[in-house]
Amino acid sequence: MEIFHSFQEITGFTGAVVALGTFDGVHRGHQMVMKTAIKRAAACGVKTMVVTFTAHPLSVLCPDKEPLRLATIGQKAEYIEAVGIDGLVLLPMSEHLLQESPEEFCQNLLTYIHPSAIVVGSNFTYGAKAAGNTETMKFFMSQYDIPVVALTLLERPGRTTPISSTVIRRLIQMGHMETAENLLGRPFALTGTIVPGDRRGRTIGFATANMLIPINMAIPPDGVYITELWWDGEGHPAMTNIGDNPTFENQYRRIETHVLDWDADLYGKEVSLRFRKRLRGEETFASADDLVAQMKKDEAATRRFFAKV
Repeated sequence: MEIFHSFQEITGFTGAVVALGTFDGVHRGHQMVMKTAIKRAAACGVKTMVVTFTAHPLSVLCPDKEPLRLATIGQKAEYIEAVGIDGLVLLPMSEHLLQESPEEFCQNLLTYIHPSAIVVGSNFTYGAKAAGNTETMKFFMSQYDIPVVALTLLERPGRTTPISSTVIRRLIQMGHMETAENLLGRPFALTGTIVPGDRRGRTIGFATANMLIPINMAIPPDGVYITELWWDGEGHPAMTNIGDNPTFENQYRRIETHVLDWDADLYGKEVSLRFRKRLRGEETFASADDLVAQMKKDEAATRRFFAKV
């Protein structure tokens, strides 16, 4: 997949079918938009391109109110490529972009891509003060015989409400990792660099890889989780604790992962941690022995989970 960071950089995608959206988290609803674009492009014999943004508009307009993110920019590109898209335009969120009129945004699409068709979700807005919507885009593009397909939002299984980044964000913050995975179409994942810890885990038989809490990302609540640690293209069953480890003194909030049956030097390496299920909340134990006894139960539950998977 080719990646561009402005309309002006684009080459080789004239006539592509374009999927438009903010696509935070690239959930199943977003994937439906992209897959529709792929089917249409295949029928026309052209490429597909996603045009999206590096951040939410509130990251510029009111940073304190910016929603927590479901994916880093790198993860977003990875998830979009996995759908099968040929090209990606990541427009930097900026004052200039937010002041652009709907007509200017459409004109850029026309000038630098001249798409064969455009696919969006029915709630897509664009341009200064979100003045543009699917109807304004249909009107503009109709002058150039470019169809705009506005898809009805994909509903949550068993519900009449649509899948949304807001709903998924809430599920993650409540620890409902399996439901979040169902709506995302893959496990929720955090990426980060492994840093040295206090090495206490090795002394109790549960060595851990320690990840600092990522900034501006949605984080599950404190507790113990069944996870997979991915590094160098391979995933490893694991269990993860989020919290400040209250059984011991002078601790700070962090993400500690014990990988089952695998021990590698990951210091300084960037890993991906996929959350599969919450086992329990964080607890304070009377002694280290009590903590170890519970961790052995957590490990057994983790092994049972992966045996079934």
